[in-house]
Amino acid sequence: MTEKKGIKADFNLITILIIPIAIAVNFICGNLVLTLKLPLYLDSIGTFLVAILAGPWVGALTGLLSIAINSIADPSLLPFALIAGVLGGVTGIFARKGMFTKFWKFIVSAIVASVVAVIMSVIVSYVFFGGFDTSGNSILIAGMISAGVPFWPAQVIGNFISEVPDKFLSLLVPYLVIRGMSDRYLYKFSNGHVFIDARKAEKENTN
Repeated sequence: MTEKKGIKADFNLITILIIPIAIAVNFICGNLVLTLKLPLYLDSIGTFLVAILAGPWVGALTGLLSIAINSIADPSLLPFALIAGVLGGVTGIFARKGMFTKFWKFIVSAIVASVVAVIMSVIVSYVFFGGFDTSGNSILIAGMISAGVPFWPAQVIGNFISEVPDKFLSLLVPYLVIRGMSDRYLYKFSNGHVFIDARKAEKENTN
C-alpha cells in the first residue's frame, strides 16, 4: 500500500475530527486519577491513540493541547505539556516504524516511552516544583524521603513506579483498539498502511 507522506497527509479531515475526542478522553481519565490521587496519570491514552494512527505531528499537537486545556483548571499541569508533546511525537514515530504491529515491539516501545517519561518528569518536576508537584506520585516520593531515601533516588524511583505502569496501560489500550480496527477504517489514517501491510504479511506467512 502506498504510504501517505507529509504533515498535510497526517492532518486529514478524520484526524482533525478525532483530536478533540482524544483530548476529551485524556481529560476524563487524567482528572479522575488526579482526583483520586493515584500514583498514575492515564492522561495520554487519547494522545497515544491518535499518534499511533496519524503520526508524530498529530500526536505531539494532541499531547500539548490536552495538557494545556487541562491546565486551565490546574495551572500546575502546564509544564507537563512538554512531556506530553514529546511522548506523542515519539509514539507517532515508533508507530510509523511498525513498532505497534507485534506485541514484542509494543513492549519495546512502552519501555522506551517509560524511560523518556521518567527522565523528563524528574527534570520538569524539579525545575518547576522542586520535585513535588500536585500528582499522587509526589506523596509516594515524599514518603520515601521521610523513610530515609535520598532526594534524587526517591525522585527516580517514584517516577519509575508511576510512569512504567502508566505508560504501559496508556499504550496498551490504543494498541488493542487498533488491533480491532478494520482495514477500511485504518486506511483513513496516514499510519494505517503500516498496520494493513503488517496484517497482509502475517497472513502470507501463515499460508
